[in-house]
Amino acid sequence: MQNKKKKKIYLLPIGDIDKTLLEKLKEPLQERFKLNVEISSSLPMLEDAYNPKRNQYLASPILHQLKKSIQPDAERTLGIIGKDLYTYGLNFIFGLADIKGNACLISVTRLRESYYGKSEDENLFFQRVLKEAVHELGHTFGLRHCDNPKCVMHFSNSLPETDIKEADFCLKHQLELEKNISNLPYAKT
Repeated sequence: MQNKKKKKIYLLPIGDIDKTLLEKLKEPLQERFKLNVEISSSLPMLEDAYNPKRNQYLASPILHQLKKSIQPDAERTLGIIGKDLYTYGLNFIFGLADIKGNACLISVTRLRESYYGKSEDENLFFQRVLKEAVHELGHTFGLRHCDNPKCVMHFSNSLPETDIKEADFCLKHQLELEKNISNLPYAKT
């Protein structure tokens, strides 16, 4: 069998996102997923997704738009947005993934201390962004939520839940991720 070129994870900024944050995410994501990580050119905000009554953006049309912009050599694409997101039935979401698909997105808005009127903590902010990025990308590799509150795949609907978990997978999910990545067509030699 022919050895195919390894595919990549693309970080796709949606709207105005600090490129320094994207650069900082590259290495830890490469370590966790064993795939090259690159930054893609940005997408404009999908203003049709904005709900003025909620002052939030509906996540599903943004994820749909993101899926139309995936690079040909992308294994996965993570959209990063600086607007508050929601989905039907929930007040807000930190992110949304296409389970076993190739796209996901996270919002950094509620991950900032300043959103809650507190002094900004850049290290804490980055750790939250990393956890949400790993979590949503994990879903695209078929990983479900975990009962272990320390596992990055644990469901979190609040910042305390996000802060408790680590930015790494529990052993069960790490093994499942490795199996799923090794089954990718280009991973065969």
